[in-house]
Amino acid sequence: MSQTVYTDLEIDSLGVATLWLNRPEKFNALNAEFIAELSAKFKEINEKENIRLFVLRARGKNFCAGADIEWMKASANLSYEENLTDAKYLADMLWELNHIKVPTLVVTHGAAYGGAVGLIACCDMAIAIDNSKICLSEVNIGLIPATIGPYVQQTIGYKNSLYYSMTAEVIDAQIAEKIGLVQKVFSVDEADSLVSLFIQNFLKKGPKAQQACKELFNEIHGSEFNADLKRYTEEMIAVRRTSDEGQNGLQAFLEKMKPNWIN
Repeated sequence: MSQTVYTDLEIDSLGVATLWLNRPEKFNALNAEFIAELSAKFKEINEKENIRLFVLRARGKNFCAGADIEWMKASANLSYEENLTDAKYLADMLWELNHIKVPTLVVTHGAAYGGAVGLIACCDMAIAIDNSKICLSEVNIGLIPATIGPYVQQTIGYKNSLYYSMTAEVIDAQIAEKIGLVQKVFSVDEADSLVSLFIQNFLKKGPKAQQACKELFNEIHGSEFNADLKRYTEEMIAVRRTSDEGQNGLQAFLEKMKPNWIN
């Protein structure tokens, strides 16, 4: 088990692993230690068996205020080589989150600034509470959203990435949904119940099929649709149709029964 200082990991009997950012007194702002802990936790989740869904949430009033001010002060005195090492740790953490093998869901609320946008973009699915204020804020202090950039662009596209990174314009929950950064917006009052309902409905679907969806779209994203990719899609559906889960799901549908993965 990795050391826990800034996070709180909960795993329920249905295989839902929820990692809480748990530094509310600092608005869950990131520093070197926090980033190292997140990397370790993401690796830990990826190594666990029987996890159906990974959920990233935060305690306190804000999801994550970006970089910790003391960490930023320290970075101003680092050499280029030291800053490069610092950036590598952040990039590695995002890479670990983006490559978690099971489906991932982030629930954001309050402020989500700077690196927090990378955490959102790295997850497969995103829900925003309607008090969310999201911002690629780096240019406000003469920096750029470099390590989070690839994940942000693959999520909201080239033009939106340019616009919001160059203007540092705050993105509210409704705009975040419009540009594809999040897929659902829930009200503050209904957030907990609706997130729970969302997860319950998610767990009713074929677990291996959901992971295969993630594999499929990771493979075809940005790829040229050529004969090899066409063949890949043919093979993927053939594998699913002949799998135990696919066979059970089809039979349950035809016989109007529940598939065996529903408790």
